Amino acid sequence: MITQRDNLFLLSTAHTSLLLRAWQRRVDLLYLGKKLTGAWENASLLAPEGDGSGQEKPCTLFSPWGGIDFREPSLLLRAEDGSASADFVLRSAEISPRTPVDGLPVSYGEEECVRIAYEEKRLGLLLVFELTAYEDSDTYSCIPYLCNEGASSVTIERFASLQLEFWGKDFSFTTFDGDWGCERQKHTRPLNGGKCENASFTGASSPFRTPFTLLTRPGMAVGVNLVYSGNHRTVAESDDMGRTRLLAGINPFSFAWKLEGGETFFAPEAVFSFGHSEREVGLRMRTFVQEHIIRGVWKKKPRPVLVNNWEGTYFSFTRERILNIARAAKEAGAELFVLDDGWFGRRDDDTSSLGDWFDYKEKTGGIASLADEVRALGLSFGIWMEPEMVSEQSELFKAHPEWAMKIPGRDPVRMRHQLVLDLTSPAVQDYLVESVSSVLTLTKAAYLKWDYNRHMTDCFGHAAGGEYYHRYMLGLYSVMARLNAAFPDVLFEGCASGGARFDLGILCYMPQIWTSDNTDARERIAIQSGTAASYPQSTMGSHVSVSPNHQTGNASALSARFAVAAGGVLGYECDLSALSEGERAAIKDQIVFYKTYREVMQFGTYYALGDARGEWAGYCMISPDKTLAVAAVAILQKRTGVMNFRASFKGLEDGALYRVSVREGAGIREVAKATGAMLTGGSVRLDGIFDETDARSANSIFTRMFVFEKI
Repeated sequence: MITQRDNLFLLSTAHTSLLLRAWQRRVDLLYLGKKLTGAWENASLLAPEGDGSGQEKPCTLFSPWGGIDFREPSLLLRAEDGSASADFVLRSAEISPRTPVDGLPVSYGEEECVRIAYEEKRLGLLLVFELTAYEDSDTYSCIPYLCNEGASSVTIERFASLQLEFWGKDFSFTTFDGDWGCERQKHTRPLNGGKCENASFTGASSPFRTPFTLLTRPGMAVGVNLVYSGNHRTVAESDDMGRTRLLAGINPFSFAWKLEGGETFFAPEAVFSFGHSEREVGLRMRTFVQEHIIRGVWKKKPRPVLVNNWEGTYFSFTRERILNIARAAKEAGAELFVLDDGWFGRRDDDTSSLGDWFDYKEKTGGIASLADEVRALGLSFGIWMEPEMVSEQSELFKAHPEWAMKIPGRDPVRMRHQLVLDLTSPAVQDYLVESVSSVLTLTKAAYLKWDYNRHMTDCFGHAAGGEYYHRYMLGLYSVMARLNAAFPDVLFEGCASGGARFDLGILCYMPQIWTSDNTDARERIAIQSGTAASYPQSTMGSHVSVSPNHQTGNASALSARFAVAAGGVLGYECDLSALSEGERAAIKDQIVFYKTYREVMQFGTYYALGDARGEWAGYCMISPDKTLAVAAVAILQKRTGVMNFRASFKGLEDGALYRVSVREGAGIREVAKATGAMLTGGSVRLDGIFDETDARSANSIFTRMFVFEKI
């Protein structure tokens, strides 16, 4: 909801408010915090010092280079004469409909915004910020864009999507960092009057530094994310005057966008949320993603339980082996079979055939008829592709070597024996749409796993150097939008060597993403906990694999692997036909249990439990009316002596009485009755629930799943 009184604009959500004041040359950010009611227009105490002349350092929405503010600037423009100083003056501030954004994914669901326009008369530029409030999720959106209304070009060298200013410098900065197989590990560091940076340089949002960040101090937390999949940068900076600035947007590294007269440049949308704690911000961000990022038929549609053959066969499979796995999948109760890498070209290992998206008939016996046989078993059929890549040993590379991302006259950097295709080229974009469409049409696939297995190097191609990374993203989004329009019922799952491109941009086109290639139960707890800090569990692909684990070598009980994987969208990644009779029976029970509670487990309110790097951790998913919840607890550090483990849960209704049950096979067994307050506010003894057998049978961790039913 947006309210205007004179020169004040109040953007309100269910529990928070953002207050802006248009004043002489600028718009000031006066307030971001708990919801303002009553006489909020009496905002003089919130106003910054100064007379509006531009000589002070107020809390504004942006900070161009030039002037007396020497903190990190949000905007740097280079004029044709080489000057880099800009003087923007407020032109207008009004409530208006949102402007359609060209080429970039954005949130949806609110059409009204505060539109703030600045002009730079010497350069002939119009700078616009559109701020939107999402009442149901207590989040805000900022979409900035720059219009060149003059005759001369200007080069954008830096353009942050969001600038927030806070009084005080006793903040901590939290990032979610990692690498392949250990994505989104939470790290928190104090600012201490200095500067912290979170940035990606890989061409994608990356596993190293993901876009979501938190700025916190006791009693306050602000979460920031970008609707973008490319290089990003967030900076938190405190100064000696007792102020803290937070900037988020495209990474200015290797970025220079030439804006000609009559052109407009849209920066990626930034989203942010205020809360009293990290947990509160996480709840709001997850709601925002579910309600205003995920779209299409799969927004609230239950996700199928799938079986993927990759870790069961890798490249070595035959048609009959695939069908045996599919038969075992059907017997276990799975709903979708996914044929992974190795079905196309002459793909027997990772050295060839990417880009050759035609049937490897000697292996598949005919991919179309194989898909038909899988469907005849009563399963949906899904398939793996890596459309953005090309192998040098491929028919595509022989025909179009110029389509690969490489510098002429230089040997390219190779990762996993492959090169990236130049998606800045319209011809390459068309090829991707045509090849993916052909495979989906031929196989009638209900699901596509879209992989991306290397980072960008040798960035040279159709687009100019400083525009390359961003134009690649625009090309990718164009391809995905065209495929979504052509195949609205297909479930697309993003993947990037696991979770190396887990971001809001991809989620606008693909409602779930493979969280990590690491399926080790212990490691996955930390990975999924870090992911769920800002993304709902319905977006997290999570599979049960074999033990010992292929990535870590750790062993864990099948029940533990299931309990952890059920914290996301459940799947199995192994050769089910090669498992023992007892294992297959246990998996059948697991799938029955998961389907019984799938609605609350995929779309319920998610709460993280414990500490993913501590003694115990887990999750609790709760229905909107708090009448049903499913939780899992994992003991991560076993000790000798009495098993006096304790845990507490979250989100249950304090005064309600709940039937507490544990999972046994496909069903549940009641073990106690307790109030919500006892379960959430106390410390629940687990010694009567975990038994001695659990400790002996679980090598790495041991788990128990709970169901809470309101009586």
